[in-house]
Amino acid sequence: MPKQPASVPPDPLEQVMTTVVQGFKMTTEAIQDLRTQQASLEQKLQQQARAAYHGMTGSGKSRYATELVKIESEHNPRGAQARVAETLGVTPGRVTQLLNSDKNRKNGK
Repeated sequence: MPKQPASVPPDPLEQVMTTVVQGFKMTTEAIQDLRTQQASLEQKLQQQARAAYHGMTGSGKSRYATELVKIESEHNPRGAQARVAETLGVTPGRVTQLLNSDKNRKNGK
């Protein structure tokens, strides 16, 4: 009877590489899940901001836009008005108009 070859133990380097690759795959999947969750939350916040904005009167819109621009400016002053305009679904010119409107600001205070 021919002898059966002895079972060769798996190569330790190959086992480490397999483990590392599996770790990278799991990390990538977790990052993708987090990005999906973050995008969903951002969309929900944007919808809430738009609903609040459209439910306000002129002076309320002005104060709301001013406060949002102030918050965005604390994070990054460059482009704050444009980001607020995108969030509210209005043009950047409209945000500027709301910020500069003395009538709207005086009516609300």
